[in-house]
Amino acid sequence: MMNKQHTLHDIKLQPTFFENGQHATLLRYLDPDFINRFQQDIQQQRFNAIQFGRWLEEERHSQHDQHPVLRLPTHRAFHLICCEVICHRPGFPALDPQKIRSAGFVIRKEKPQGQQAWIIEEGEAVGWQSRQKPTADPDINRRLCPNGLLQKRSLSPVFSGEEVHPLHPIAVKDSKGKCRTLLFGYVPLGGFYYERSVQFDNSDVEDINQLAIANLPWPFGYADGTNKTWDSERDRIQINRGRPTPALAELLMQLVHRYHLGEHDRPDNQALETLCDQIYFYDPDAWMRYPMYLPKMQKMRTGMHNPFDFSRAELIPYYRTTSLIDYLRDCFADKEDNPLVRWAAQVGDMADAVGGLDRLGSIPALPAHNGQGSLSDSLAFTESQAESIRSTLGQRLRNLTLATSQEIPLPKFAQGPDDLFRIIPFVRSENDDRHEQITWADKNCQSTLFRVAATFDPEASRPSLIPMPSLRDLKRGLAKGASILTPGDTFSLVNSLKFKKGISEDTVSGNFDLGAGIQWICSFSLPVITIVAMILLMIMVSLLNIIFFWMPWVKVCLPFPKMPKGSDG
Repeated sequence: MMNKQHTLHDIKLQPTFFENGQHATLLRYLDPDFINRFQQDIQQQRFNAIQFGRWLEEERHSQHDQHPVLRLPTHRAFHLICCEVICHRPGFPALDPQKIRSAGFVIRKEKPQGQQAWIIEEGEAVGWQSRQKPTADPDINRRLCPNGLLQKRSLSPVFSGEEVHPLHPIAVKDSKGKCRTLLFGYVPLGGFYYERSVQFDNSDVEDINQLAIANLPWPFGYADGTNKTWDSERDRIQINRGRPTPALAELLMQLVHRYHLGEHDRPDNQALETLCDQIYFYDPDAWMRYPMYLPKMQKMRTGMHNPFDFSRAELIPYYRTTSLIDYLRDCFADKEDNPLVRWAAQVGDMADAVGGLDRLGSIPALPAHNGQGSLSDSLAFTESQAESIRSTLGQRLRNLTLATSQEIPLPKFAQGPDDLFRIIPFVRSENDDRHEQITWADKNCQSTLFRVAATFDPEASRPSLIPMPSLRDLKRGLAKGASILTPGDTFSLVNSLKFKKGISEDTVSGNFDLGAGIQWICSFSLPVITIVAMILLMIMVSLLNIIFFWMPWVKVCLPFPKMPKGSDG
């Protein structure tokens, strides 16, 4: 029957026999051969070595509290967890390793409301989540099969549940000759996950909406910090015979650079494309080509310099030329030769030279979509279209933020004040009825609370020796070491650089063949690369030291003697 009770062979996890404290043993090794080192330390009972506990005092350098900080493999530090498994019977004999089906440990995050587990769903990490059944088997499929909810599969299912790291049994004897069964395993301190359920609350939505238009002038944003009212005479015409206003120029730069509006296969731009499809260029001289409509246009005159009203539907066929989105699409059709991108770069340089777009006396006319000449058309906005631009840009930035946040790997271990972690071992053993049972470590056999160092934590970093080459090495042998496979057009560009003219627009001669097909392998001398990197580093540090006074924290030079490699006797 499903509720059949089995006789359990009582198992218990406890701190190792050489551990004086009340926790599983955390060990730290500073060389990559740490597994062999550990096994030798256990067999030879070198329990007074620094890796058996004394190192913990060295690592209590957190800015938040006195919990030890575990270093990362990038710091050339490796950590092991070790505990002991016994039979919970008189004398506490060691558990026979043959009865261990598997063993492992989990890393839990300690929170005030309880522990959180690192959850895996279908092989993909989903992040820290509250554990509903902290003493159940961490493998969901393994948990459900013995309970009769799932049948065993011929193929192993993709793992789902709490992430598990393996523990390996090793049989040893203590100083009194008593047999001990230890479990040890490597503690991986890396990992990341992708946030798939990012959501914004109302305050986030409002902040992002403001950021989307914060740098755009009115009527497309509030760069001056005030909410202006619509002025049809001033705000309606945004392109006059090809020359955009500063506001529209900045809008176009944002649409092209940030969102690539008009580029093929950009589904996130659908809302902006629909809006720009309703905004048209018009020919300001259309009334001259259609004189039969001149009297009618004069009657509809609304104070504009040309005698027609571009809002009248019956006159649309005579003055509209193309929509804004069609113009952007035609520009992006040229791909890397997009004329609008070149125009934006030109205008950006001009604005930088005078201190901003609003200080330019006259902004150059927009280029024709084929790059041949400039536009002569004009473009106008209605008040509702400008308002739609502002709201649609906010939605587009929110979508971009969501998409970006879902693609950025977030680290498993953070360094905030609440980021405390604990290791909890467990063992799956075979009971007297040859069924599998899981035994978790109690509080006395869990690891001490710890933190995890950041990659660039100065307290966790260890010196890395990089030998510099001698100047005599520069002219020895051929230039070999770092080889770069270079396409023909890139090689022609690099080969045409003329540094004797200084670093300016004359550095590139322009006489390079973009259609060159042959590839080149360029090899550079490693001594040269190393020395050049050192010189550039010192130049940058010196420049930054003038502003930030970094030098006391950046460089320390000490004499280093030549150490003998061995003794003669």
